[in-house]
Amino acid sequence: MNNKWLYQVRIKLPQDLADDLRSESSLDISKKINKIARKHQTRPVCTLDGFLDYVKEAEKNDIKDYPLYHWTKSVVQDPDKQIKHSKSFAFYFGDEQIYEKERAVSLYDDLVEFNDENKIEEIKMIDSNPRNNPQPPKNKN
Repeated sequence: MNNKWLYQVRIKLPQDLADDLRSESSLDISKKINKIARKHQTRPVCTLDGFLDYVKEAEKNDIKDYPLYHWTKSVVQDPDKQIKHSKSFAFYFGDEQIYEKERAVSLYDDLVEFNDENKIEEIKMIDSNPRNNPQPPKNKN
């Protein structure tokens, strides 16, 4: 059994900062988050934007090949969940959503160190171990 898990760093921001990071990144905090991300060859991806891209891709192709389509579509159509997920970001390494522990720990540590003014509401590192994470809904088809 392979016990080498992969990792992802996530942050949650106040709405004004999240909106800025999703768009032009004109605020100093957004610029600094992007600079930290580049240092680790990652990029912040808004969770809502990721969900919207997934739905768009599924609808362009064949939704039966996208097991989370219906769940994801219901999330992006719910105004409360839109707000929640528009404030959350995951750091991707290229197009990879999870990556080696060393990169994740280093990125996480830099974000924590930068967050001395507590502008970032939450910084967390997750691993790919299914025991530690909620599992997607089962496909009922």
